[in-house]
Amino acid sequence: MLHMALAREIDLGMRDHLLYELARDLSSSLELDVVLEKVMDRVITLMKAARGFIVLVDPVDGSLSVQMSSGEADPEKARQFLGSRTVIEQVVKTGQAVVSTDASLDDRFKGQQSVILQNLRSIIAVPLVTKGKVIGAVYVDNPFRASIFEEKDKEFLQAISDLAAIAIDNARQYERSEFLRELFEAHVNKQVTDYVIKRSGRTLRFLPGERREVTMLNSDIAGFSTLSQSMEAEELVSFLNDYFQRMIRVVLDHGGNIDKFQGDGMLVVFGAPNPIEDHAERALHAALAMVREVDRFNREQIVSGKPAIAVGMGLDTGQVVAGHVGSDDRMEFTLIGVPVNNSAYLSKVRPARVLMSETTRARCSSPLRGEGEGEGRTLSLADPAPRPVVAVKPCRRKCVGPRIERGLVRVGRARPRARQELKQP
Repeated sequence: MLHMALAREIDLGMRDHLLYELARDLSSSLELDVVLEKVMDRVITLMKAARGFIVLVDPVDGSLSVQMSSGEADPEKARQFLGSRTVIEQVVKTGQAVVSTDASLDDRFKGQQSVILQNLRSIIAVPLVTKGKVIGAVYVDNPFRASIFEEKDKEFLQAISDLAAIAIDNARQYERSEFLRELFEAHVNKQVTDYVIKRSGRTLRFLPGERREVTMLNSDIAGFSTLSQSMEAEELVSFLNDYFQRMIRVVLDHGGNIDKFQGDGMLVVFGAPNPIEDHAERALHAALAMVREVDRFNREQIVSGKPAIAVGMGLDTGQVVAGHVGSDDRMEFTLIGVPVNNSAYLSKVRPARVLMSETTRARCSSPLRGEGEGEGRTLSLADPAPRPVVAVKPCRRKCVGPRIERGLVRVGRARPRARQELKQP
């Protein structure tokens, strides 16, 4: 009797140690596949089972599917549940574990095809329960030998499954949060995503407005309304996606934040939500890189027998208010201020080119070469002071930095004309 009691104490001590090791291993990863693989490996090893399956409940439609298996060499069969479906469904439905020393002789499974056809013997299945909810089950069996599993094995497997359920739930939540983050970043720039998460804490709320000096970059495809009428709907969307894919990559490479898309137009800010010292410099070089990318885009368009495009870009630097605008149901991080309007106005000046205000030019440290001084003109009613406007383009000669083309931009009206010419000095 003493020998048996001692053996039992040793066995319980070993199992406690193994559970501790499993808990430590499971806490080292939040990737669902990694967690499931670790659970499956430990279950097969500790239970001395021939086969094992981890079946999870789909949170959307409630269906059961095999997420991890062991003991089946055929990859196709490994994705199928080959045990007793009656047992697994009963465990998930009732939340109660099932153990059978010989399923083929067990009255509970008499007449069950899966048991008869596979000649199943030893079976244990336990629920995966977390927060009072069954999220799946762990199933192990041995189709060849009876009486392998005892009642204490069911308790041990349940202890393993309780640890596994917590790890699986954590991994699923992490997977879900990463999906939502990726979805959010697909619609909102990563800078804004990080800014909102950092400033909001655990509660999503409006972020107060902040006054910032930024450089705004606005782009506009010249004559796009006419161009779009000549395209089918799918062709138009494909065209815009291809174009924006290139422009977005350039903007992000230069640290810009895409505030919004407006048809064929794109509003970009440098210096918000995260402040940066060289926002004007970054905006200028982003605009010039966008010009080069438009050149490449046009060459591909021409080779494909499609029309080339001209893109106007406007840059202005100044104070804006950055923050959330909207309601609890729909809010948007946006910017309000004169530079937003001025950059939009400059992007629509024709012929299309890169135009920046003298304020932006003054904030740029890159050496620029130009001709003439250009006459000041009022950009809009919101910014009535006459301001020189500078046209720039990538330097194609042996000069340092971008090349300036200064001229007189007829922008003296509150509303832009349909066509505005840039006169050469």
